Amino acid sequence: MLARQVWPVVTLLAVAFAAAAVCMPAAAAAPAAAQPRFDLRRTATLLPKTVLPSHVRLSLDVDPALPTFSGSVSISVRVLETVPAVVLHAKNLQADRAELVPAQGPAGRSRRKLLVLVDAATSTWRLQAADGRPIARGAYRIEIRYRGAVNATGEGLYRASYRAAGQPAQMLATQLEAVEARRLLPVFDEPVFRSVFELTVRAPSGWQVLSNMPLYSAVDEGATVRHRYAPTPPMPSYLLALAVGRFDVLEDRVDGVPLRIFTAVGKREQARWAMEVTRQLLPFYARYFGRPYALPKLDQLAVPGTRQGAMEDWGLISYVEDLLLFDPATGSEADRRRVFGIIAHEIAHQWFGNLVSAASWNEIWLNEAFATWMEVKAAEHFHPEWQSALRQRRSLDATMGRDATAATRAIRSGPVSEASVFEVFDSITYDKGGAVLTMLEQWIGAPSFQRGLAAYMAERAFKPASAGDLWFHIGRAARQPVAEVAASWTDQPGLPLVQVSARCEAGSTVVMLRQSRFSMAEPLAGGPWRVPVRLARGDEQRVVLLDQAEQRTEWPGCDDRPLRVNAGGRGFYRVELDAEGQARMSTAFVELDAADRVALVSDSYALAEAGRRPMAAHLELMRALPQVQDASRAPLYEQAAMQWRSLDTALTGTAAEAPLRAAGQSLFSAELGRLGWQPATGEDSETSQLRASLVGVLSRLRHAPTFAAARERFAAALAPAGGVPPSIRAALIAAVGADASPAEFETLFEALRATESQAERRVLIRALTAGRDAARAQRVLDESLAGRLSPNLAVRLPSAVAEVPALQPMAYDFVLTHWAALAQLAGESAFGGRHWLLPGAASSSSEPAMALRMQADQQRLDGAAGASTAAQVAAAITTRARLREREAAALATALGTTMAAPAALR
Repeated sequence: MLARQVWPVVTLLAVAFAAAAVCMPAAAAAPAAAQPRFDLRRTATLLPKTVLPSHVRLSLDVDPALPTFSGSVSISVRVLETVPAVVLHAKNLQADRAELVPAQGPAGRSRRKLLVLVDAATSTWRLQAADGRPIARGAYRIEIRYRGAVNATGEGLYRASYRAAGQPAQMLATQLEAVEARRLLPVFDEPVFRSVFELTVRAPSGWQVLSNMPLYSAVDEGATVRHRYAPTPPMPSYLLALAVGRFDVLEDRVDGVPLRIFTAVGKREQARWAMEVTRQLLPFYARYFGRPYALPKLDQLAVPGTRQGAMEDWGLISYVEDLLLFDPATGSEADRRRVFGIIAHEIAHQWFGNLVSAASWNEIWLNEAFATWMEVKAAEHFHPEWQSALRQRRSLDATMGRDATAATRAIRSGPVSEASVFEVFDSITYDKGGAVLTMLEQWIGAPSFQRGLAAYMAERAFKPASAGDLWFHIGRAARQPVAEVAASWTDQPGLPLVQVSARCEAGSTVVMLRQSRFSMAEPLAGGPWRVPVRLARGDEQRVVLLDQAEQRTEWPGCDDRPLRVNAGGRGFYRVELDAEGQARMSTAFVELDAADRVALVSDSYALAEAGRRPMAAHLELMRALPQVQDASRAPLYEQAAMQWRSLDTALTGTAAEAPLRAAGQSLFSAELGRLGWQPATGEDSETSQLRASLVGVLSRLRHAPTFAAARERFAAALAPAGGVPPSIRAALIAAVGADASPAEFETLFEALRATESQAERRVLIRALTAGRDAARAQRVLDESLAGRLSPNLAVRLPSAVAEVPALQPMAYDFVLTHWAALAQLAGESAFGGRHWLLPGAASSSSEPAMALRMQADQQRLDGAAGASTAAQVAAAITTRARLREREAAALATALGTTMAAPAALR
């Protein structure tokens, strides 16, 4: 009954979309602003907007044992003006028959044969009438019979091959974002074209078939079963989903919505954490957005290999297995939190991206930035003990580092080429976008922000949207010039450096704020930004909207308390204090709020990395870490560990390498000694995660006692129920891998070949690629082409080997030698696809020559599509090379001098 009730609703919504495309509401006719509201006429598309789809009836014949599939599709369209042909997308499909049928009247007598003219360069078919006459204005059905291929990599309809209970197994699944729906069916494959999809699938008996909507009927035809599904709401083509396999299923329900998690046979119990998370999130989001989940069910699928990442397909979210499943017997605290975050991100998409979709790939940040922002909000709500806002700063540091180079782009960076659409699924869209939202929410207030989002959801439900729609509603709720402020952050690249000086003048504190574009090297053009700078002194706070190059503000009274800039740490900008202000902040470090400590450590390192202060001065700040006694101690140590690893990469092979490692060993081993290797009774999760991070950084710094302690526990870590705490198990195994004996290396290698767990393979790969031995590294590299690993893991091996600076040239040469085979394995995925092969293998280098070589090789082998990816990594290499040249001798002297080295580092 539930499926039957969906039908009239989605049909009416499809009609409403088609009508909106012809008769725009009055609001859309307003004069264009910097970020105009959605207007189909102004939305850039590759397909002509003279033909609009509304309903797609798709029938597929699939068999997991076969390399091909066949299909037939009937697309209801409205032709708005007479056209010579209909153009739609299709890629690697073969048309057997195509016809045009009027929506009204006797179809048999008025069918017109369509000629299919293929344009492989644009992945389009031009359908023109065989009789030579144009296609007049009106309503039609385009009916096509066709054939396609099942892919070996995670695009379109793909096959995932794996082992279950020691036996070969396989499943079919789909990944259609960004522009891969055209591999499954001829379709209008751009985000602005929302259609109702009505799916029928014929598959061999004994196989389960899943899709976005509930099963409407299943007809046994003997050797096959015909599965018919309820029609979807109108949605972009990339959200269509299909999976065929033999699954175990975990079932539950929340707020009347049936929940199911499908896994490979034997892994059902590993889905319990994911189900608990889902039961929390669905009602939380419904309350926050003021709208219930829109579909009659929510399925989630764990794919054992092949695909990368996860995909928010409406009603059937799919994940690579270890991003959804969690085994409490072997999984770490970091694994558990990662599963929560990924699920929170993908379920947020059921509102951001599915209910309301981006009008174009240029606006994809409306999907991804909001899902990133929402996953942190969900974690803060359900698990405040995780300190997610503090920990987020570590991922933001890398994004801010990229944004401080010329190899960056604006969040809304203009028209996006389909050939390089993968480039917008990056840290600028996800992390910077989410951080800018966090900053704007802090500025206007959480209640106003939430009211604006609810109004945006209500007005744009089941429709495309633009940034202008979002800021219109949030600005109206906040009664602030939100659109103008937001545009300064979303529509230009880079981030500001806010320089601050303060002086006492006539009984008041005069604060001078200056902004310029922050750069890791040469000055870059950009700005000004409208920066909501949050100032604090003691318990007093105020926000100054810095929208000029220089601005003055006054604070009543003068005292010695530090002036905190970017108080709370939620602004996406760097802060550089004058000498007196920096000294006051450093002196008060232990007394600062946790967020201000984390922001200070973040900015201090970034300024040193950019050459604006000595790195030794930053390391001096680290001496205060052992004095921090509140909950922020764990995030601070992990932040320091990340910075130390980065410095170790840059300074490997220089005079500073040994003293830097010795200083890091002193700092981090003291903390590991305080915690011990065995969790205390009732230990909190932050401590458990910190212990694993400490083992990881100490093994990177070649700390002999850590190697010895890990080796003592190695056999137990690999044994079933071996007694090693799960929270430290992966870090322990990796530590052994970094200093493995020949026998230990062989044990790790055999374990990799034997395991059926995607999560365990990642643990073992991390260990096997942590060592320094070139002969062993070659064996690992050769394994990438041996056919024993799923493609998504195989293609990661060269970049994993290359994380060891001494082995980076070897890994890079391997990729060059085997480019064709590796590129075929990697496919076109936005995450880990072929465009990342060379940059990944070069990424730990500190040699400018490697940056130039990699960019040239990328252009030669991958063409223009991978140029932006190569430029990002080249910029990071150049930044590291400058740091190496500038700091190696200075740090060697500073860390080698007892008086200069912080006590905690000696």
